[in-house]
Amino acid sequence: MNLYYRIEGEGTPLVILHGLYGSSDNWMQIARMIKGYQVIAVDHRNHGASPHSTDNHFDDMVSDLAWLFHELEIEKAHLLGHSMGGKVAIAFALDYPEKILSLTVADITPKNYLRTPASAIQYDFHKKILAVLGSIDLSLFSSRKDIEKILENQLPEKFVRQFILKNLQRKDKKFEWKINVPVISENLEHIIEGVDSNEYLDRIPITNYPVLFIKGELSKYIQEEDKAIILKMFPDSKMEIIKNATHFLHAEKPIEFEQILT
Repeated sequence: MNLYYRIEGEGTPLVILHGLYGSSDNWMQIARMIKGYQVIAVDHRNHGASPHSTDNHFDDMVSDLAWLFHELEIEKAHLLGHSMGGKVAIAFALDYPEKILSLTVADITPKNYLRTPASAIQYDFHKKILAVLGSIDLSLFSSRKDIEKILENQLPEKFVRQFILKNLQRKDKKFEWKINVPVISENLEHIIEGVDSNEYLDRIPITNYPVLFIKGELSKYIQEEDKAIILKMFPDSKMEIIKNATHFLHAEKPIEFEQILT
């Protein structure tokens, strides 16, 4: 699949992969801050301006990224992924280690998030969001504000609501979601389960490129016990924590995030 992407700057390639419901647009502030690199921010399939598909498995997203590397003639790149994009980045780096200069993973662990009740909260959170989006008949609305009111009643977390609303667009005088809500809903369980370190026992430990994990201090996506999972997979990896940041650490603390990354 030919993915949509945005390019900022010149130099050694840095490829950025967004998380669930995100897009390349979410990363442009940081992309413009980074100097001395060619920053390539990508829209995954079923997200942003990239094509929709009936499949949304990690194997598909890794193949999409491999095609992008081929299309842009990228020999090697620094790779950064956040949340779902962090899992894609890990899987791609494991499949194509010869393409990786460094790997940075933002606020996600290579584990099955349905394995424990505490982690399964993330599944319930996403299931609720997708159920809300799927329940709204956008053809009935002519005003963005009216859609915002519906979301305000059902998604009380303001930052989450604002993030989701970035996916609302008007096309041919009708509102639509940029994300493929039905397909993502259908594949949600796989997205939450996928890229588990136990799937890669034949390839680990990985030590042939630098690896950095960045955690939001207030986020629960990387738990204390997850550090053992990360070190088993990437024994030489490092972890940085951004204070007072949630899972959306790059949007909340862009300066701190950019400084750690560069």
